[in-house]
Amino acid sequence: MLAVVIGLSGCGKPFEVEELPEEQLAELTMGRHTIDLMVGDTFQVPTKVTPDSLAGRGIYWESADTTIVRISEGKVVALAPGETSVKAIAMAGEKSDTCHVRVLPLWVIDPYVFRYDMVVYADVKVNNQNAHDNMVVGVFGQDEDGLSQLKGLGNLRRSADGLTYMQLRIYSNNDNGEPLSVKCYDRSQALLMESNDRLTFENNSTLGTLSSLYSIVFEEKK
Repeated sequence: MLAVVIGLSGCGKPFEVEELPEEQLAELTMGRHTIDLMVGDTFQVPTKVTPDSLAGRGIYWESADTTIVRISEGKVVALAPGETSVKAIAMAGEKSDTCHVRVLPLWVIDPYVFRYDMVVYADVKVNNQNAHDNMVVGVFGQDEDGLSQLKGLGNLRRSADGLTYMQLRIYSNNDNGEPLSVKCYDRSQALLMESNDRLTFENNSTLGTLSSLYSIVFEEKK
């Protein structure tokens, strides 16, 4: 027996759901219930339908705000900064699960709007692993209105002898004493983390050297 569900598939067309005996109703679980994406990035949301015999029966996807993200076949595309949610709907049994999505603006900095700068040579560890090329590290302070402002970005570098390190160039309009926080966006995991390590801006100074790197640690909150 077929019943038409009042709803739309990911492509905007009505879809039908086959009514199954109660003991065969599918369960659907998304592998992530929160993700962070930067504008322009994509992420495949993992999902599982049980029992396995129903896994191929079809999953339909919806975005609560298509101006922020769109989703097709579980692939989320970040379009504009903001927060919204995406939903997966299993055809068998009309089961669903939801994932919250936060879209970050691109981290771009204009050094010419600042008067002072400093440099940090850092050993960046993320969940006890070395930082990699899919990670973006940003340093944040406050603007004149007290709002969060990007003040620096990291560049992953490798020395001639094979040492991997992060060079962070940080800017400010306060010559000394501005407190700074450090965040890491891992686009491969659609994850934003903030370090417990804090920096204090000091004009024309350097933290760390290639022989003694400054330690910055990120750990995913469970």
